[in-house]
Order: sequence, then structure tokens, then C-alpha cells
Amino acid sequence: MSTLYLQLLKMPGTKEHLDTARAYIAIKGSSTVKADEIEFKTVSADCRTLREVEEAADVLIKELKTIKKQAEQFFQKLR
Repeated sequence: MSTLYLQLLKMPGTKEHLDTARAYIAIKGSSTVKADEIEFKTVSADCRTLREVEEAADVLIKELKTIKKQAEQFFQKLR
């Protein structure tokens, strides 16, 4: 199973304007799959079984939990 490519983009703003700080959950890598003439960005490897989909979803959930912790630390530093 390949790793997913998510990350937290942190934009701290300026010392004079801390309220301009922003954060985004971003896809830093993906694949493109074409289905019925529509292109989709994918964030997992090919899944051919329910088990593989479950594993890919678990990895995504783990990455999102990590991103939540990073965001909490980022915004706490701005206070």
C-alpha cells in the first residue's frame, strides 16, 4: 500500500496581523484516473478489495488526526 500525500499548509500571518494566519489541509501528491471522460484526483493506491479500501481509509484517518494535532500546535503558538 502506498502512502497518501496530505499535509497541513501553515501560513502564520505577520506579527502585526496575527489574525491573518491561515491553515489548509492540502493534497501534496496524487494520481489522476479517468473514468467516463471525467478526471479524478486519487489519494490512494488501486484498491481491488474491501480490505484494501478499509486500509486506505485507515491511513487517511491517521494522517488527518496528525494534521489536527499539527493545526492545534500551530494555532496555540499564535495566541
